[in-house]
Amino acid sequence: MLDLEGTIAAPKPAQIRAPKQLRSRRTLERIVAASLELLETEGLTGLTVHKVVAKAGSSVGSFYARFDGKEDLLDYLGERVWTEALERWEVALETRDWSTLSLDEVVEGSVGLLIDAQRSRSDYLKALDWASGRQNDAYERFRGELLLGLGRLLLGQRKSITHPDPELAVRIGLRAILGTVDAEIRATEDRLDRDSLAAEARTLLLGYLTGNASPAAQPIGVDFFDVWG
Repeated sequence: MLDLEGTIAAPKPAQIRAPKQLRSRRTLERIVAASLELLETEGLTGLTVHKVVAKAGSSVGSFYARFDGKEDLLDYLGERVWTEALERWEVALETRDWSTLSLDEVVEGSVGLLIDAQRSRSDYLKALDWASGRQNDAYERFRGELLLGLGRLLLGQRKSITHPDPELAVRIGLRAILGTVDAEIRATEDRLDRDSLAAEARTLLLGYLTGNASPAAQPIGVDFFDVWG
C-alpha cells in the first residue's frame, strides 16, 4: 500500500474575522495581495500594518476589522497560499487525462513539480517560515497530498517500472528526490540552477524505477501543474 506521508491531518484554520459583504471581501483580497508583495520584496521586516494598508489602498481600521495583528495575518497567508495550491492540484488530478503520458513524462513532470514547490517555499515564502512559532500545517498537508498524487500517477505506469516492488520504489524514489531537492536548494555554494537540478533528479528517479536512464537525455518539456495557478 502506497503511504508516502502517513496520515495527513487537516491544517488548523487561521484566525480571521471573515468578511460577509462583497466590498469587504475585496478589501481583504487587496490586503492579501499587498502583504504577499511586501513579503516578496522587503521580507518580514518590511511587512508592517501601515505599509500593508497603504499599498492596499485601505485603512488601519479595515485591517484590524479582520486581523488582531501581524501574527494573525502571517498565519492566514501561510495557510491560504498552500491551501489554494492544494485545491488546484486536486482539480488537476481529477480533470486531466494522465493516461496519455509515458513514465518518462510523468517522472519529468513529478521532478519539476517537487522542485518548484520546494523553491517556492524556500524563496517566496521564506519570510513566513522565519516568523517565530510559525505553523507549517498547510504546507505539510500540501506536500503530503502532492506526494500521494504523484505516487499514484507513477504507479499508473507500473508496466514500465522494472523495480521488483513498484510501490516501494515509488515511495522511496519520491522521498529521495524530495530530500535531494531540499538539500540542493539550501546549498550555499555551487548550487545547481533549476534546469540542471531537474535533469539530474529525473535521471536519478527514472534510473531507480527502471534501472535505465540517460543522463544526457533532453527535457521533454512536461509541465503539468503550476503551484501558483
